Amino acid sequence: MKKHNEELNYSTPDFYLLVVVYIILAAGISMLYSASINVSRIAYNDQYYIFKAQLVWIGIGTILTLAAININYSFYQKYSRILIAGVLVLLIAVLFPQIGRKVSGSRSWIRISFFNIQPAEIAKLGLILYLGTMFSKKRFKAEKFFEGYLPPLIITTIVFFLILLQPDFGSGFLLLSIAGILFFVSGIKIKYLLATFFAVLPFAYVLIFNVGYRKMRLLSFLNPWADPINKGYHIIQSIKSFRIGGIAGVGLGKGIQKLYYLPQPHTDFIYSVIGEESGFIGTFIFFLLFVYMIYRGVKITFNAPDKFSFFVSAGIVSMWSIQIFVNIAVTLGLLPVTGLPLPFVSYGGSSLLVNMFSVGIMLNISRFNRVKKRNLEVVNIYEE
Repeated sequence: MKKHNEELNYSTPDFYLLVVVYIILAAGISMLYSASINVSRIAYNDQYYIFKAQLVWIGIGTILTLAAININYSFYQKYSRILIAGVLVLLIAVLFPQIGRKVSGSRSWIRISFFNIQPAEIAKLGLILYLGTMFSKKRFKAEKFFEGYLPPLIITTIVFFLILLQPDFGSGFLLLSIAGILFFVSGIKIKYLLATFFAVLPFAYVLIFNVGYRKMRLLSFLNPWADPINKGYHIIQSIKSFRIGGIAGVGLGKGIQKLYYLPQPHTDFIYSVIGEESGFIGTFIFFLLFVYMIYRGVKITFNAPDKFSFFVSAGIVSMWSIQIFVNIAVTLGLLPVTGLPLPFVSYGGSSLLVNMFSVGIMLNISRFNRVKKRNLEVVNIYEE
């Protein structure tokens, strides 16, 4: 990268991003307690079990956030190959019955002592750090197929297939979406991306229509009322939750959908519980909080001091944005059921820890703001 008449200013982290994340966490844990009472009572004979477990995860996540704030982001660039190798080892290990734990038909968890980890969640951040390193190298040639496009494509494909073998199509879709955005902003030729897209369409068709439950999810999304008891049950009950909630909701803790009807009210469909108990007002407030969080992330991205931090922050913001959009769209019946949780709100240790560690990385990047000197042009991070 050429030298520019611009200096880096080491400053305090983006306080506003930190605040909005913890507001979401606080509001989310309140809704999680309400959404999980029945599940906790039936599964663990303790109505506070999931609530207490999530508090523990938030505590651990806070430690990870503070640690990441104080780790220079360039550390991940230096060890990105080791990180992606560790991700591949975990994704392979989880496939073995002796190691991987199978839940709801997917072998996606590894049991370690008293808790489970989900390698697919770690893989998303690991791939972001790896691709950020690849795209920021001086010898990276975006216009060349073999020297620029192919190497990161191979790694991305391997990670995707390992996640698909679990099987976890939702996480695989999210990972490909994040990678696609990073490939696009890296400057790789559009014709390479379009060629790849059309080449995988037949494979995507087979993945969806030759696998029974995926085909069922798509068909039930297109017309859930054709089979309201079985195939369309999830979507119908979710939509019903929003309809019951109306404008102001029935009140915190007073919803009935979470008790008998709504599936996975504390994970995939927690936004539906928010809709029933706090109504349009509550869901809109959550939506605004998410929008502001993404805005702060985008601002950090465009103020990133170098290529690597730009790609990493762009990947993290994409990870949050896609997951938020897909989760909310599913609960509203606008997308087929994918199994993706709502970031910082849904129950789940692996997802929460990865997201909170990602917050720490973003905050560390925000400490190195580019400061433009008087009468000088802003640096172009793509210029060599």
